[in-house]
Amino acid sequence: MQTIRRAARATGSGLAASAAVGSAAAHSGTTHAGTPHWLLFVLVLLGGAVTAGAVAAYRRRVVGGATSAIVALSAAVVGAFGLVGLVELQVVAETPPTLTDVYPTLSLVVGVAMAVGSLVVGRLRWPQRPRYAGLGLLLAAWVVYPVAMPNGGVYNPLGHVLVVGVVLAVGYVLWRDARAVVQSLRHDRRPLGAGLLAGPLFSVFFLFSAGTLTLNPDSGVGAPTESLVVFLPVSDPLVAWPAVEFVFPSVPMAGYFSVGTVLLLALLGSLVSLNVGVMVQQWRAGTADSSGTSALGMAATTGATACCCCAPAFYGVLSVVFGAAATPAYWAFLDPSSPVGGVFFAASVVLLLGSVVRAVGGGRAQSLQ
Repeated sequence: MQTIRRAARATGSGLAASAAVGSAAAHSGTTHAGTPHWLLFVLVLLGGAVTAGAVAAYRRRVVGGATSAIVALSAAVVGAFGLVGLVELQVVAETPPTLTDVYPTLSLVVGVAMAVGSLVVGRLRWPQRPRYAGLGLLLAAWVVYPVAMPNGGVYNPLGHVLVVGVVLAVGYVLWRDARAVVQSLRHDRRPLGAGLLAGPLFSVFFLFSAGTLTLNPDSGVGAPTESLVVFLPVSDPLVAWPAVEFVFPSVPMAGYFSVGTVLLLALLGSLVSLNVGVMVQQWRAGTADSSGTSALGMAATTGATACCCCAPAFYGVLSVVFGAAATPAYWAFLDPSSPVGGVFFAASVVLLLGSVVRAVGGGRAQSLQ
């Protein structure tokens, strides 16, 4: 639980320093409940390969839709099981961070580049849709916020406004440019069911990979031995939100939920649900080849973006392949002054949102409204 609280509550460069103290004692090693990490990694690769194979077989009409769906879902569950295992027990860095001095500057450079790029691309390609540039500016501000505000801006109300603003901006773009596909999904049971299933499954994976929920709570000196539920502010995402933190050693389970976490899950889970729903709808209609985004492309985008949303999951894979050599990546993901987490989040939102808009032709420059 100390790992969860440390990742959620500490701010700025102080997070990296406090996390260095005793972090190796929690979640260290290369096994998960006696399971070698390499085996979990194999499950991830196997699940992804079989899922891709099932999709390809269906598109070539080698197998039927029901069979391919069952195989793909089963393989995805196997892959998700391995991935959750990887992110639950990683090779935690035993040495303090060494690159934190460059993180603030790098965040500012990346944020400014994102803002300028959003304005330029928005002006050149979508001059009559300033909402795209506006969303890009908000995502750029997300990257810069922790280093631009005093003390990380943890208790600054502007942070709350920024988080809510990103959620509302995404909703506005969906309403203006993808309203038709959302309405069509409401009346199409199978795509709707697939989307409603995919969203919660993604949210559960996100909770584990982001450290919000764990089935491997810390044990040892100072760790709770009885069930514990406390209410306290948690800075996740960006700023402090009212939250509930819990530990149930007998389950075992530990984690926390904040108002900000719920907003983030609602945003990303909804985007994943829409992507999967549109993908299934295109498969059934047989229009994937003629649409702006093929079903296979949407599936790849959704899967890749799901990993982008959960940057620690990427580190879990790196820790298996490179072991302790992945330490710089560990601190890059953990330190909020680093731009890595913000960039991964921004890329996830853009790719997921863009795939839905493109699926209905809303992202084409020539079809301006």
